[in-house]
Amino acid sequence: MGRNINARTASVALYVLWGLLHMGLGASMVVSDLSDGAPTNELAAESLLYFVAVTVLGAQAIFVALTLNRVNSPVGFWLNTVVLGVVDVAFVVYHVLPGHVDLVGGLVGPVIWLAATICAAVALEK
Repeated sequence: MGRNINARTASVALYVLWGLLHMGLGASMVVSDLSDGAPTNELAAESLLYFVAVTVLGAQAIFVALTLNRVNSPVGFWLNTVVLGVVDVAFVVYHVLPGHVDLVGGLVGPVIWLAATICAAVALEK
């Protein structure tokens, strides 16, 4: 029982950390992109949309962690496992591996997600 509570607490903390990391990065990039005014071309607009999505996904990760993962909900487990996992895998494949983002900085989020997901899986064990 104690192991499950510790794993659940760790998963919530790690998912919140993942969310804060992505909200902070996303919001800072949205502000930076908009400081020059509205996007003037398609690439700039897509970049802005990407950072808005990253910010929203960070908020979603925190909300799910604090409302569903906190009470050990299987729905919360699958939401943060699948949604955040797809985002992180795509990020690694399309940004980190081609070298658009540095390896160490680019793997911080996916490593946090993986640790959170492992802890959440352990917490679900009865």
